[in-house]
Amino acid sequence: MTAVAGFIFGIILGSFSKAAAGRVVANETIWGRSYCPQCKKTLRWYDLFPVISFLFLKGRCRYCNKAIPKEDFAAEVVIGIIISLLFISVFIPQFWSISTLSLNTLLIIIEVIFKSFVVVVAAMIFWVDLKSGLIPNIITYPAAVVSFLYLVLISAIKSWSSYQSVIQSTFGQYLLPPYSDFFTDRLWRIWSMLFINFLSGLGAASVFALLIIITRGRGMGWGDVKYAFLLGLILGFPGTVVAIFLAFLFGAVVSLFLISLRKKSFGQTIPFGPFLSLGALSVLLWGENLISWYLNLF
Repeated sequence: MTAVAGFIFGIILGSFSKAAAGRVVANETIWGRSYCPQCKKTLRWYDLFPVISFLFLKGRCRYCNKAIPKEDFAAEVVIGIIISLLFISVFIPQFWSISTLSLNTLLIIIEVIFKSFVVVVAAMIFWVDLKSGLIPNIITYPAAVVSFLYLVLISAIKSWSSYQSVIQSTFGQYLLPPYSDFFTDRLWRIWSMLFINFLSGLGAASVFALLIIITRGRGMGWGDVKYAFLLGLILGFPGTVVAIFLAFLFGAVVSLFLISLRKKSFGQTIPFGPFLSLGALSVLLWGENLISWYLNLF
């Protein structure tokens, strides 16, 4: 049931992210009504069921009978699978923790909502950069604000939970200042995540900015710098390092493949945003395993 619920939620997010990305590329508002790219007819609500509408209409527009882009269907299915895996990775290991209402349950729900948001952002940047060669501020800036607020909210909830557990213990008052530094040390460990993630973002952005200066902007743009900061804010350390390493690895493999097919030649560039998205999503889903694998390389 967890996987099914995740897939259903995911295909809805996939439909939105693909449509929103298309509107960003076309310089339209992301909140506009969906329409057929061929005949421009505004689609009705019953044309917009993710996956189901595509299959029911046999991949063709109800109004002009022209083919619906297969990438729309693919985006819904792929994001559905990713969110399904996300639900499994978060909910299954903590099943007994969420069986009752508690602050821990609230933290888990907020985590899933935020990670689903990250998937949508990564998917939008994947498509927009692939189609336009740009990573627009209209995506990265709001995403950075949401990510920062998420870190603050999570830290505040954990701090409150920690305080409650301390004062409810038998000798809790002696764990608080001025008797002990126990609680302040715990608070520092909780809030340090915010600072570590922020510094990770600055570090990643600085590396990318340096690459732009060295290559004179031939390989990357400033949109990649802002995206690197966003990923650092989300993934922290060492997750950001692993995501960037995977991005370069994926980019190298795809570039060599395109060169072998003579679709590209040495010296030509391809958008790097999609590979950053793939690296970020990989860490989001399999972070601990990928970090262990990466550290074992050295």
